[in-house]
Amino acid sequence: MAPRVADDPPSYRGDFVAEKHSSIIDEKDAKWQVSLHDVESNKEEEEENSPIPMVAATVSTKDDPSLPALTFRFWVLGTFFTCLGAALSEFYYFRANGPSFSILFVQLAAYGMGRVMYRVLPERKFNTFGWQWSFNPGPFNVKEHVLIAVTANAGGASAYATDILAIQNLYYGQEMGFVGGFLLLVTTQMMGYGMAGYLRKYLVRPASMVWPSTLVGVSLYNSLHGEGEETREKIAFFKWAFIGLFAWQFLPGFIFPLLSSIAVLCYINPNSMVLTQLGSSTRGLGMLNFSLDWNAITTVGPLFSPWWAQVNFYFGLIVATWIIAPLLYFNNVWDAQKFPLMSTHSFDKDGHRYKQNSIIDPATGSIDDKLYNAYSNVYISSFFAATYFFSLAAFAAAVSHVILFNGKDVWARFRQSRDEEEQDIHTKLMAVYPEIPQWWYALCFFSTIIVSIVLCYVYPTHLPWWGLLLAVALAVVMVLPIGVIQAISTNQLGLNVVTEMVCGYALPGRPIANVTFKCYGYMAMAQCLSLVSDLKLGHYMKIPPRAMFIAQCYGTIIGALVNYFVMKMIIDAKRPFLDGTTSDPAGQWAGFNSEIFNTASIIWGLIGPARMFGPGTMYSPIMWGFLFGILLPIPVYIAHRMYPNVGFDMINWPIICIGAAALPGANTNYIICGFIAAFISQFYCFRYRYATWTKYNYVLSAAFDSAAQICTMVIFMVFSVAFVLPMPEWWGNDAVSAEKCYGLE
Repeated sequence: MAPRVADDPPSYRGDFVAEKHSSIIDEKDAKWQVSLHDVESNKEEEEENSPIPMVAATVSTKDDPSLPALTFRFWVLGTFFTCLGAALSEFYYFRANGPSFSILFVQLAAYGMGRVMYRVLPERKFNTFGWQWSFNPGPFNVKEHVLIAVTANAGGASAYATDILAIQNLYYGQEMGFVGGFLLLVTTQMMGYGMAGYLRKYLVRPASMVWPSTLVGVSLYNSLHGEGEETREKIAFFKWAFIGLFAWQFLPGFIFPLLSSIAVLCYINPNSMVLTQLGSSTRGLGMLNFSLDWNAITTVGPLFSPWWAQVNFYFGLIVATWIIAPLLYFNNVWDAQKFPLMSTHSFDKDGHRYKQNSIIDPATGSIDDKLYNAYSNVYISSFFAATYFFSLAAFAAAVSHVILFNGKDVWARFRQSRDEEEQDIHTKLMAVYPEIPQWWYALCFFSTIIVSIVLCYVYPTHLPWWGLLLAVALAVVMVLPIGVIQAISTNQLGLNVVTEMVCGYALPGRPIANVTFKCYGYMAMAQCLSLVSDLKLGHYMKIPPRAMFIAQCYGTIIGALVNYFVMKMIIDAKRPFLDGTTSDPAGQWAGFNSEIFNTASIIWGLIGPARMFGPGTMYSPIMWGFLFGILLPIPVYIAHRMYPNVGFDMINWPIICIGAAALPGANTNYIICGFIAAFISQFYCFRYRYATWTKYNYVLSAAFDSAAQICTMVIFMVFSVAFVLPMPEWWGNDAVSAEKCYGLE
């Protein structure tokens, strides 16, 4: 499944650091990551290998085509981890701090569970309609292991279209029902798969299309399926780290929520409005705010994102949050003091929540100009407006950065891709497996388009057929150049901003049509490249392409089902916290992502970019973010060319702008402790305890992330759903404000 990209501005959720979830990281980062895994030093050099050094050092040139792939173990474990990941990801989508579901956890846990199943399952063979199969076809092998992780990755995230369903339910008073909601999730997630067939020749088979982020997984699989004491030590370490963190998380997650946000400034004067604005993590900037909650600490992936990338990200985050935000607010820029400092809601001229339904014509689902003119323009908090500026700058800076630092490489490798298919040893080894028929892709593509058109007319999306086709056309046109860039540099340029701008001008005044247009346009491209990336992983690991396609589609469908039902359950249980009626005293449930998506639907869809950002409007300076972003990398590139050994190429303005656009949209309690964790892992241990770091760092990250996620899910299911048993109120569980910040009450 494609990375969950939050909307404009993109609330950072850890997406650019985890395997295929990287977004604006250069090829040097991929080389750095590959070096983190052990490569068999005593392996004899093959006569023929990949012409790409990093691939030759990581990917095996041996294959055993007799190994089974779609085994009983695959179906059981793939289904289990997909359901678990989809539930956890959807659950965390509505949380104030939401780490992404750890595929590292799936890879490690599936390895252990697969080996147990090999030892305990019967080996008897069955014959079903001429097809022979067995519960236990032999030792748990790397091919079924890869397919389990691919399935979980495809369906184990929060589907992008759940944003549409959530804001319709919470803010627009609409319900699509199960059939409409499920079809929306499936079509938006699978339409891009039908486009992948065209790209195999250009993005999968050529050796020059490296897809560096897949090499991290290749190294891990090779390590786990090797023999020796080290593998057993890693599994044991994972088990004890998981148990320890799981037990600890009951403190900040339920018993002692004060530990989740230790707001030092609020202890000076708990009733001070200014100190609450500066020190609170739920309603303020998080200055001198510490957290002992791993859910918060891991927000930016401190244990597996490289140090240089995190320095760039935190630099942008801290400058925007602790310098620019207070300057804007306390100088009353854009009437800042009329609105809450960290709000992601939209407001009217009097500072009240914008009543979007009061200006919508129920018959058309679009804006009623008379009602709008009689009511109010739309206003947003100054910090939120500034992060729109940085989100536009991030997109433009990514384009400029890639052209300057990777442009020649992109073009050269794309030209090579047209005639180098037979030069790669891995392409030759894959020739033994039947290729995916083109009609599989065609059926997937055209059937999802037809269903989507029907869906848009039957349910209240207000998106005409030509609007849907225009969204798909944008994805079709942009997917190859974006795919080439991602294949060699790991940069994926998102289409979410472009699509909502296009729809905002083409179909002004239609909020649900705008977010639906954006979802189909962006996800068709992103999901296509997600499947292509998995096909490249299968190319390296010698997975039958048809098995890879089946695993991806199966995971997507199962994940969509789980996403829908978990979303409904959480909205029903936590609606007052999610729609802004009241706030969660513990700061755990906030609905930031739904707020951002809803505000985007108002700004780009209901009001439209011309009214909101056009010349002469209050927020017109925000559109200068495009020019700002394009220009930022230029002086860095010039300095790097003049002084190539100084390290100017480590300054990455796209990541800096992403950091600057990360808030509001999450609690600020991760800033200090997240950076400290990154320093310990990625700077100190990497440089001074490298052997231990190489052996245990990724294992520790997977254990901590998965333990925190599962513990939080257990707390919710046991104490909020199965048994309504709130924690008794005490000093560490204040019913008004768990972090003791009362200045805004």
